[in-house]
Amino acid sequence: MKKKIIISSLIILALFIPLILKEKPSIIGYINLAIIYAISVAGLNLLLGIAGQISLGHAAFMAIGGYTSAILVVKLHFPSLLGIVCGTVVAGIFGLIIGFPSLRLKGFYLAIATMALGSTIADIIRRIPITGADQGLRNIPAISIFNFVFEKEFSKFYLFLGIFLIVVFLVSNFLKSKSGMAFRAMRDTELGAIVNGINISYYKILAFVISSALAGLAGALYAHSISYLHPNNFGLGLSVELLAITIIGGLGTLWGPLLGSVLWIVLPRLFGSKLEAMSSVLFGVVLILVVLFLPRGLSETIFRINRLLNKPKEQKAQ
Repeated sequence: MKKKIIISSLIILALFIPLILKEKPSIIGYINLAIIYAISVAGLNLLLGIAGQISLGHAAFMAIGGYTSAILVVKLHFPSLLGIVCGTVVAGIFGLIIGFPSLRLKGFYLAIATMALGSTIADIIRRIPITGADQGLRNIPAISIFNFVFEKEFSKFYLFLGIFLIVVFLVSNFLKSKSGMAFRAMRDTELGAIVNGINISYYKILAFVISSALAGLAGALYAHSISYLHPNNFGLGLSVELLAITIIGGLGTLWGPLLGSVLWIVLPRLFGSKLEAMSSVLFGVVLILVVLFLPRGLSETIFRINRLLNKPKEQKAQ
């Protein structure tokens, strides 16, 4: 109960962030980007932390979702909301296609295969005229829902936060389901999962589909947020960043994606341009410290706080 109260309180406090930082819209913009990253990382966390399948091409699915939505809205004049839904679905379909080869690969070989996928997708985008080729795709309109345009960073914050909370709710319920338990069993031991009658081929593909769809959703939101896409935005570097954020936030945790994303994107900007220029070095140091002292990433702090709050109950019980 206390844990739910703490989470609810933090969510309520988050609603006041735009009011507190109303004089600094640039920081709100960084927070919005962190939330978008968190949505994408939630998919990678589900794939890697829960299902035990590694991917170094996660950025490719963000590119697929982003370019699909942008092309439908800019070229074919689809409503932005429909474009985002289509981008999410198309990314999920590509995840289904990629999921089949993953049945024969694991570990290092799967990582190399997904890394090759990311490079291939970026190269294809660079060569297709409809995507803007190497010039990129410009003038992507902001998200519009019921004639309300989410153009300012403050309005985007509430939209992105709402979408992220919906994603967390859906992922949380999924983890409690039969499929979520099958994912964990497959991660812990594939042979044991097979012996217990779990169809690991089905669940591996399902993991890639859900993970890719969430990345596609994040990519679509990213496209309509910054209004410009370029193939270089979705290279191997972004995939590695997303993987590192997953580890820093906490593998297999629910709030890890948000904690890791905020640390990576927002904190360096709060300390000025000098620290921002050293963000890569900072990120590497933080990653080492997290691995050494926080086995479950930044989410370990939440578990420890929860443990401290539950200590009085345990003492009374004794």
